[in-house]
Amino acid sequence: MIETIHHIGARAERKVERELLDDLKRVTGKNDLLFELADAALGKPDGIVRDVVFPVVKEETLRNLVKEWKSTGPTYRTTLRTVIRNSYKGHYRRMVPKLLEILDFRSNNDHHKPVIQAINLIKRYAETQLQTFPANEEVPLDGVVRGLWREAVIEKDAKGNSRVNRITYEVAVLEALRTKLRCKEIWVVGANRYRNPDEDLPPDFEENSTAYYQALNLPTEADKFIAELQTEVKQALTTFDEGLPRNPKVKLNKKSGGWITLTPLDAQPNPPNLTALNVSV
Repeated sequence: MIETIHHIGARAERKVERELLDDLKRVTGKNDLLFELADAALGKPDGIVRDVVFPVVKEETLRNLVKEWKSTGPTYRTTLRTVIRNSYKGHYRRMVPKLLEILDFRSNNDHHKPVIQAINLIKRYAETQLQTFPANEEVPLDGVVRGLWREAVIEKDAKGNSRVNRITYEVAVLEALRTKLRCKEIWVVGANRYRNPDEDLPPDFEENSTAYYQALNLPTEADKFIAELQTEVKQALTTFDEGLPRNPKVKLNKKSGGWITLTPLDAQPNPPNLTALNVSV
């Protein structure tokens, strides 16, 4: 189910990016262009755009600016949201509610209970044909619906009242559920990998925590653990930064500020057993 939820968003992102990037040309020096446009417009406020603006900033450059804005701004988010919703509605929605029905989700922290409530809400209305939840239904939004979906999940009915669209809300809930399952803020009854996180610790952990930390060679202080991890990451990044330019298989070109070009590695010889298998076949 976690993979299914991931594919809904990942495939939509690839589709939208292909459509937009095919028509995208990055524009450099946007701040300078803005000031030049403002200066030209203020210099001749009653002039015609083609006579005042285009001599300063070419029409093609302005078109590229619009394309770039569409591929990174609100248009991109709106398009992505629409593609995800349509994909879920037309395909995934036939099976995801059935998966939710057979799984029992729990949480040990009240902070994450809104997602549990949202899942139960989806289950209750799974067999109905309603497009929106009833006006008197309590629909959890805080802690469930993220920014990408918040403005789309609520719509107006014929009387101008705010209603929560069921399909859009289900997508938002599934994304929140996936995130919390992966870090065990929400767990599944009867699962192994996604079981109750309290079961991950030995029964006597509280009494013998120091011995367990020593066995794992980990500090008991959180600040010390974070500091050591930061040092390890900095050392790895430094090694990467210093070694990359000297790597004979790697080249740094000037394209788009420094693309990394990796020379394909030489093919390794086939293992003897694989050769023997091919001969026998």
